[in-house]
Amino acid sequence: MKLQSGIWNTLGILLIILLSFFTFSEFYYPLLTSDMAVNIVMTPSFSLPHDIYFWGQDRSGNLIPMIAHGLYVITGWQPVVLVSIVHFFILAAGFWALTRFVKTAYGRFFLALVWFFPPWHFVEFLLILYGIQTSCVILALNLLDRSFKSTVQWKILAWLSSACLMFIVAVWVSDMAIISIVSAVIVAVFYFLISRKDPNKVLSRRGLLVPALTVAFWILAGYLALHYAKAVSTPVTTYNKGLIADPAAVVSTVKIVLGSVMSVLKFASESSIESFFAWGFFAVILLLLLSGKDKKHWPEITENPWFYFFLTEALLTFIAVLLSSWVAANGAERRYFTTFFISAWICFILYLGNLPKTRWKNWVLLIVGLVIITGSLSGSLRFYYPEIKPSRMRVLSAMRSMGNIGIIAEYWNSYLTASPDPVHVKATPHDKDYVRNPYLVTEVFMQPKIYLIKDGWLDSFPDTIIQFGRILRKKGNTIHIADAWMNRYEVIQR
Repeated sequence: MKLQSGIWNTLGILLIILLSFFTFSEFYYPLLTSDMAVNIVMTPSFSLPHDIYFWGQDRSGNLIPMIAHGLYVITGWQPVVLVSIVHFFILAAGFWALTRFVKTAYGRFFLALVWFFPPWHFVEFLLILYGIQTSCVILALNLLDRSFKSTVQWKILAWLSSACLMFIVAVWVSDMAIISIVSAVIVAVFYFLISRKDPNKVLSRRGLLVPALTVAFWILAGYLALHYAKAVSTPVTTYNKGLIADPAAVVSTVKIVLGSVMSVLKFASESSIESFFAWGFFAVILLLLLSGKDKKHWPEITENPWFYFFLTEALLTFIAVLLSSWVAANGAERRYFTTFFISAWICFILYLGNLPKTRWKNWVLLIVGLVIITGSLSGSLRFYYPEIKPSRMRVLSAMRSMGNIGIIAEYWNSYLTASPDPVHVKATPHDKDYVRNPYLVTEVFMQPKIYLIKDGWLDSFPDTIIQFGRILRKKGNTIHIADAWMNRYEVIQR
């Protein structure tokens, strides 16, 4: 019976992953953006070291297009299909690595919903780099735990080296992964200090010199690799104006966060369903506090150090985001809080797993399950009700009929328009906008036909316009394709 229950649980989780793929992956997502499309556009021509980071910056390592490019060379499939598969494969790998720390079937199922169908305010966990960052961190933790559980020296070092390498990848993907490393170090120090008093604990019996030297080697290797990567990339001065925001900016960030929370609690946000989720979650916390069981069943750090890791990571991430100058400069956008959200929920579900098996616990789990389902609906139901929203890529697919063309547009229409067929359609933002890749400008003007998209940029198509030092003259009539207004232009003076 237990085996059969486990099979059904696994099938349920696989179904959740598939449904999430058909909702949020680049190929199916109705709200695909130019930022998401850059990974697709980059895939066919990916090269190192030029594309080691997201175009136009020295942050956000391009793990997805790097893997997708290799598959593109082998298969020749559409870049958007490969990027979608690679993206969700990494997310799925991170989730399955997490199940090593979550032993209960209900805990794994709950986490699958939180991970693949987060509430509306945290949907960007699936869309941009933060889900990839978290997946890499958890893969590293999985490997680290395997090192701890091994008793053969070469296996210990092999797993430890693999974990360190994965941590380096995580930091390459996102600098915020450094918070995870700091959290791991803090928990490891407390674990060691406590476990050395217990002769039955592994760390108190095992020599730490060779593992410490191994970690030191990988720290040096990681520093050198990341230093080189940043040295050959485009520096962004905005990133380097200090890590900590000034007091006024911090206060502004806190006000934005509190305002966002209050709008959800007052049913005044974009999703009223999410308000039910928020109130339901607070009700669960209140129930646990009133029961008093939250004080009796906190796990010991030597029994479950991963609970304390995710707790520490959630707290440090939240503090770091509130104090960050970069977050303040970007209006405290909700995407910066997605890793905090995931870590907090992992910690919470690990805590639930530590509660004793009682009828009271069953009621708590039932309520938690309903709350999580409500949150999942808040982030996904709008794409299916009251009508099914079409995939943005399906709308854009009409661009494949245009052949070899170059496109100049406003940023949010540029890379996005090229994403259905980046081999034949080359696109760039106009010269007054954020041009992430100057090389694409050259490729645009090498195309036999050049089109301008006026949406979000021009009120009307002018007879002539200067772009990137070239005079362009309008040619032919305006056309409407792929939900955009376009007109052909020809270069009359370079």
